[in-house]
Amino acid sequence: MKPIITPAVLLMLFCNQAFTAEKIGGAFGKELGQVFEPSSAIGKGELTDGTPMFQFNPENTFRSFSKYYVMITPKTHKIYSIWGIGTMQNDPICKKEQEVIMEILKKKYGQPKKKDLAMNLFDAEMIDHGDRVIVTKCSGFMDTTIDIRYTDQNLKEIANKERIEIEGNKLDSSGL
Repeated sequence: MKPIITPAVLLMLFCNQAFTAEKIGGAFGKELGQVFEPSSAIGKGELTDGTPMFQFNPENTFRSFSKYYVMITPKTHKIYSIWGIGTMQNDPICKKEQEVIMEILKKKYGQPKKKDLAMNLFDAEMIDHGDRVIVTKCSGFMDTTIDIRYTDQNLKEIANKERIEIEGNKLDSSGL
């Protein structure tokens, strides 16, 4: 007798895989949504758009990364993004390390998102769980940088709204 795979069996298999994957919570001892006091940072940087990044000492490190940062909402100081950044000797070594990281993440969180043109262009891989994503990326050819970014998209949007409100309150709007 031949086994028959029905749509119901396929659905059960798919749902089982989806429910066994962990929810993206955080990394390096920090959780998305957790409050982070800027005064506890061991260093500070900023993105090209001026967004502050607060460096911290991680509870749990990973071999690829030597610097760890969080980005927080300006008013409530909730973590909306957690980054690990490291240097690799070159791009091929970085890509091999990225494959190892993605394999670990795939076992924990499920299959990565299929690569689109932008992801291919920027050597990025992504695991997408709706409002929370993990992105790994290799940048550069020699003196290559590898990074991982855990982001809560809803909190990131709140952070942007808070930033705009804070900036707007600082300005004299009488001329507009």
